Amino acid sequence: MMNTNTPSLDTEHQKYFNLDMRFHKSTNPVLRGRQKKYLALLLAARHSFVSAITCEAIWQIKRHKVLESLNRIVKEGLLSIAETDRAADGRIYVLTHSGAKFASDLMRIDIPFRSAQEPITQVNQNAIMHDSIMSFVLSLGLQNQTKDGIPKPLWDGYLTETEFKRIHTSSKIKNVDALVQLANGEVAAVELEASFKRKQQHEKTLLKLRDAMLGENRLYDKVFIIPCSQKINNDTQRFHKQLFEEMPHRYDRKTKQPLLSETEANKLQEKIIYRTKFIDPIEQTFYR
Repeated sequence: MMNTNTPSLDTEHQKYFNLDMRFHKSTNPVLRGRQKKYLALLLAARHSFVSAITCEAIWQIKRHKVLESLNRIVKEGLLSIAETDRAADGRIYVLTHSGAKFASDLMRIDIPFRSAQEPITQVNQNAIMHDSIMSFVLSLGLQNQTKDGIPKPLWDGYLTETEFKRIHTSSKIKNVDALVQLANGEVAAVELEASFKRKQQHEKTLLKLRDAMLGENRLYDKVFIIPCSQKINNDTQRFHKQLFEEMPHRYDRKTKQPLLSETEANKLQEKIIYRTKFIDPIEQTFYR
């Protein structure tokens, strides 16, 4: 049953949710090559770059075959190679001006393009590992299958952090690492926990999540927390449990109201879901 109580600005999100980012493996080698090319360009457009790691996970072929495919797209003038030690495998691929135009035509959405003498300067280098993992997770969720190989996607489409920021420019709105649309029509925020955080940082996050999910202008229905390790998962859940117990009994100095009401704390606990499914793939792929 479709969710009829959709979050605000759903129409702005929908054009991104509707983009087909699944890899439909064709038995025809020409069609298969075209699908790889289109998907690589869409990934580069939506995540600022594409990595061989994500393509290998989606296409389910050997690394050298992935590199051959990506290098063909480079030779076409649609991607450029950027070598960097900030990437788990030492390189990423970014769009050229021609590649950005090609991807924009595929998406039917304008893609801001900033030309640079060095391809690596087109991306936020401090976020390469984080963004690589997000691209990997979002793609694996779309390609998810049962043990029998039957497609069982965890979500039907997604909105990246860059796209979210483009839509939501207010500094009052908490940026999210992604939004995903579920099969029942609900929208979930995705938050990647790649490092340990202080208790105060978790408190600020919970308050902003409260505003985004329980406020008048609701942006999403629930939150998926994606921890990058079991230790980070344990630490995050421990702090959240403490805060849900403490915050209803602590008061805001200005409003004289509890930081969270008991009702809000209970609702947030229901709406925050810790997805541990990706811990092993992330550790084996990015931290081995």
